[in-house]
Amino acid sequence: MIGGLEPLGARFTVRRRNMYHSNRELRRRLEAIYIEVMWLARRRNVSPSCARAWYTHVMAGGLAKRVRRFTGKVSSAAASDLSAVLRLEHYARIQATLTALISRHLAQKRERPSEFIKIVMRTERVHIVTFQENYAVLRHHGNYRRAGIKLVGWNRIPRAKRVVLWRRMLRGRVANAEEYATSL
Repeated sequence: MIGGLEPLGARFTVRRRNMYHSNRELRRRLEAIYIEVMWLARRRNVSPSCARAWYTHVMAGGLAKRVRRFTGKVSSAAASDLSAVLRLEHYARIQATLTALISRHLAQKRERPSEFIKIVMRTERVHIVTFQENYAVLRHHGNYRRAGIKLVGWNRIPRAKRVVLWRRMLRGRVANAEEYATSL
């Protein structure tokens, strides 16, 4: 555990340039966002889903290069057709998970920013998929097998394609992009 944040897997490393100035500053920023989300959630006619959108659709963009992590998995369709429209797909169902958390915190009348931060860090992990696959996996509630998506490892993709994928999808968009640049 680093600065109160759980590692995201074996490839997790801390690079100060990838997160605010420190994990402490990142944690403060995420706590502030959580407070804003919960304030919204308590407003009349604001559903937990709408309140959650404050993070996922408004604030996450500014934090993506600090918290979003690429898993090293690419759909075979995305790897084979570099002209396709591609997406960074949150396979851990970030929207549904955060909405459920907000609903639970409202029902319990208990705010827990640390739980929000852990969920954000756990669910801000992405695979590269095509636009069509992104919606297929959504329709199948995150089940890649039922959506017909086959994932391949980064190192199993030819180098020339990895270069294009890195430039298009990872550089400047995920915290751990540099880890994958070394294999180019």
